[in-house]
Amino acid sequence: MKDYLGAGSLAVRAFTINCLLAAAICFAAPISAQAQIVPGVGSGPLVPGAEAASTAEEDLPVMSRPRPDFDPIGIPVSSFLLFPQLALDGSYDTNVLRTATNDQSDYFFTIAPSFRMTSQWNRHMLEFYGGLSDYQYLKITQEDLADWNFGADGRYDITGGSSIFGNASIAELHELLSSPNTVGNQKSPNRYFDNHGEIDGTVQPSRLGFSAGGVFDRDVYLNTPIIGGGLINNTDRDFDDYQGYVKTFYDFSPGYSGFLRATYESRDFDQYLDRTGVHRGSTGYRADGGVDLQITHLISGEVYLGYLKYDFTAPLVDDSGIDYGVKLDWLATPLVTVHLFGGRTLSQVILAGASIQDNKQIGLSADYELLRNVIIQGHAIYVQSSYPGITRHDTAPDLGVGVKYLLNRHFSFDATYDYTDRTSSVPGAGFGDSTVMVGINLRE
Repeated sequence: MKDYLGAGSLAVRAFTINCLLAAAICFAAPISAQAQIVPGVGSGPLVPGAEAASTAEEDLPVMSRPRPDFDPIGIPVSSFLLFPQLALDGSYDTNVLRTATNDQSDYFFTIAPSFRMTSQWNRHMLEFYGGLSDYQYLKITQEDLADWNFGADGRYDITGGSSIFGNASIAELHELLSSPNTVGNQKSPNRYFDNHGEIDGTVQPSRLGFSAGGVFDRDVYLNTPIIGGGLINNTDRDFDDYQGYVKTFYDFSPGYSGFLRATYESRDFDQYLDRTGVHRGSTGYRADGGVDLQITHLISGEVYLGYLKYDFTAPLVDDSGIDYGVKLDWLATPLVTVHLFGGRTLSQVILAGASIQDNKQIGLSADYELLRNVIIQGHAIYVQSSYPGITRHDTAPDLGVGVKYLLNRHFSFDATYDYTDRTSSVPGAGFGDSTVMVGINLRE
């Protein structure tokens, strides 16, 4: 099975040229067809409740404002709109292998065609999406790879404010070389397939509402090449992740809702014992309370706080503590939108003695509309990672700045700079890295 799946990445790369040709055909669609587009589509999602607060463009976040001269209008396909896109980027990375010493720099190029096709119905919703990202390095060619994904989601609207939402997707992805799961003698990043599915049902006959749902992920890891020949067998990393949740919420006023949510999660591995001789399966729960809010039109988003606890099989130790999440948008001025975001996530690791990677993140970003078609963006993120069962601790601040230039509705240019400096209590696990990228986006 793994040999067959590994061949899939080669097939994806072989189809890159075909994807470029398909994108070119989409961009060459007749103008007469564009005249059939539903007005207003493609302006981006509005902040929840913003319509009730204000309809002025300056009262919307910078990146959500309609820009009729620059927004893609899509291609009509029956009762759907197709939005194709092609990103072509060139980058320079000062530390490709994310090593503490003997940094190796290189240029690399990214070809990333993608699409989104969305229904234009008055009720219900159906959407298909997909894309690939092909990375090609100039010197360190063992890092060449192609990620891809394809999926669909939909919503069935029921009378009385009730609905059912579903999503299914499949993707071939890779772990970053900065992952704690990267070992020193591997030749290229760890790769895996993620099969994802979820369903959610919501009932809201009045201000009081209820929702329940489930999420399933099946991750299958490919064998990783070793420098000098051979493979790392990653069969012990294949696992199924099941999540189920219930949520009750109450709308106090338009744009302001309080909620309580309980989530149960179980991770089951195909192989009972991993390479270190322990069983990594776990069960856990999260209990959170929070608010979806809009304080006038200036501040909107979600904030929650709660508790989490995950149980592991001895000798691995349990993990517990405060659970939190924040995602807030603040319209500081008509030209500046500030975003506050953060949360706590748990990621699987193969480190001997460690139960899991426990990440706590907080970040701040901003969008500044210098001109109608020129947007300056910046971010500052701080991530602290601990590994219950061992003494390792990592901190990784990340700083970045970029500019987006919208030439017209079909072309835009991007330039970004990103800096990361990870420190670790484990010698040799830290690194510093800077990446500069310039690119062009073609869309319809």
